Amino acid sequence: MSFAHVNINSNTNTDILNIIEKNKNLFELGNSYEKLNMYYKAIVECYIVIIQTDSQNGVVLNQIGVCYSNLGQYKLAIHYFKKVLKIKEISDVYCNIGLCYEKLKDYDSAESNFVKAYYLDNDNSRINSAIANIYYILKFYDKAIEYYNKIKDFESNSKEKYNSSFSYLAKEDFEKGFEYYEGRLEYNNINPQTNIIERLEIPFLKLWNGKDSCNKLLIVSEQGLGDNIQYYRFIIELSELYPEMIIHYFCKKQISHIFNIYGKIEIIDNVIVNNDNNPFLNYDYKIYIMSLPKILNLKVILPNKVNYIKTDALLLDKWKLQFLPLKKYKIGFVYNGLLNSFIEKYIPLINFEILFDLDIELICIHKKSDIEHDILNIPDIFKERIRFFEIDNEVPFLDTIHILQNIDLLITIDTYIVHLAGVMNVKTWLLLGYYSEWRWCNEESNTYWYNSVELVRMREKQELKNILKIVKNKLVEFLEKK
Repeated sequence: MSFAHVNINSNTNTDILNIIEKNKNLFELGNSYEKLNMYYKAIVECYIVIIQTDSQNGVVLNQIGVCYSNLGQYKLAIHYFKKVLKIKEISDVYCNIGLCYEKLKDYDSAESNFVKAYYLDNDNSRINSAIANIYYILKFYDKAIEYYNKIKDFESNSKEKYNSSFSYLAKEDFEKGFEYYEGRLEYNNINPQTNIIERLEIPFLKLWNGKDSCNKLLIVSEQGLGDNIQYYRFIIELSELYPEMIIHYFCKKQISHIFNIYGKIEIIDNVIVNNDNNPFLNYDYKIYIMSLPKILNLKVILPNKVNYIKTDALLLDKWKLQFLPLKKYKIGFVYNGLLNSFIEKYIPLINFEILFDLDIELICIHKKSDIEHDILNIPDIFKERIRFFEIDNEVPFLDTIHILQNIDLLITIDTYIVHLAGVMNVKTWLLLGYYSEWRWCNEESNTYWYNSVELVRMREKQELKNILKIVKNKLVEFLEKK
């Protein structure tokens, strides 16, 4: 990366030389602060001091932008990156600005800056990767793939192949998509949203390729709860394909109790490993659950037909009696997801007031303790028009599962509950913003995953909360048909 530096001629006097030496030392100190993630100290104690005597130092201006980016102050970062561009147009600086706009979810501005970076340096892998990623978000899947393929040594770059897999999957090219999805196994980062490692490493147990003889297989959970609920169907398919194989699913403890057992599948959720007794040594191979579509060589995904979620007759009766006094149509809703990315997963609770004039019972399927702050900050009318319950206190998701089977309709943002409802064939409207992830593709309303789930999309670049106007119109039609 080349930036404008201070020009020093033969007539430079001693004072200027002293300033240059001081600035050099401050710059090195600032770099040291950055390595320690002390970005604010780097800015205030070092870089700003340099700029006071050397306002056209592009390198330092860029570093201020980088520090503000790392602090999550993206607008300030853009401000300083643009100062660099006034000195000299540099491809990587345009790319930095694009990444900031991407974090701000201003994807059009991100694309514009990535394109400028590309025209300055079309052979830069970092820029090609950034522009490919933004085209995936914008749902220009063919263009995304085009730019991924421009990355140097793409075929040997596991991380970029993994990133490109989402565009293939969104195009329903499952063979190529799931093949490239395996690239994730080449690295194992700390998830920035959960601060938990992506996968449990079991290095002494080989990965199964789906071909070698295997009598006892360990399937290991990974990623989010919704992913594991959704992909359990593939464990059943694998068991049906290899009925003699013993399959143990090392499942996340929060959901290990919710699955019905089939064939020779067993679920384990609490394994103690020590030097004397390592139960993982009892398996022939391992496989991570998100690799099952690749192992099964899936070229098409059909709607799930097996309800593999376990239910309890007593709990069904409990919630049936709880809802018996509710004479109106029972509409469950979920408005807040735990994780955020470029996908919108939040509608402020206050916005549900738009539905209050409909002849329905609104049932909030969140634990009251999880949304206590929201409940405290809504008008009293909300507590009259919405039913809030303290649920799932003893066992995670147990009440939620049985509530779902006692409502007429679920309305939800994109979170784990859509998969629970889909598997149980509960009528569901999945609310998707203008941008959504690969598994919902870009279909208008149907999804190949579940027959009971209807996609309700924002087709304009507006906040997700505006989708409730569409929901209200659909509810009016829904009630008229009842």
